[in-house]
Amino acid sequence: MTIIDSQIHAYEANTPARPWNTVPNWPPHVTGDEMVQAMDAVGVDGAIFVSAFSLYRFDASYAVEVQKQHPNKFA
Repeated sequence: MTIIDSQIHAYEANTPARPWNTVPNWPPHVTGDEMVQAMDAVGVDGAIFVSAFSLYRFDASYAVEVQKQHPNKFA
């Protein structure tokens, strides 16, 4: 059976190149590569990647970048 997570958020560290809008009480980063490792560890085959709006607002460029790096994992 194929297992799809219906909503995940990955984000990189807060940097001047891609600054966060707010600083939540979350881990400092959960990158796309880290998310793939976590998914593989528990048997999740794919996921719907939703940009972390509270961090990036309307800038979905990180989500797009990660999806292009892992096209068989994220939609």
